Amino acid sequence: MGLGGTTIRAEFLGNYSVASLDPLLGVFELSTSTDTTIEVLLDRYNAEALLSALAQLLAQGEASEFDDGM
Repeated sequence: MGLGGTTIRAEFLGNYSVASLDPLLGVFELSTSTDTTIEVLLDRYNAEALLSALAQLLAQGEASEFDDGM
């Protein structure tokens, strides 16, 4: 998935803050296995794109769970 560099895996631990309301900017914190914190700055456009991608991921999981339950 990387662009020729090193891939860093990180986990979202639920930490975020609003950096600005106008324009809307949020900062989400990710934690790596080496205890490094990665801050991800999202504007409204990127937040909506991420939300859409997460909804698609969850829909795949729900479809899989539904298929396994039958």
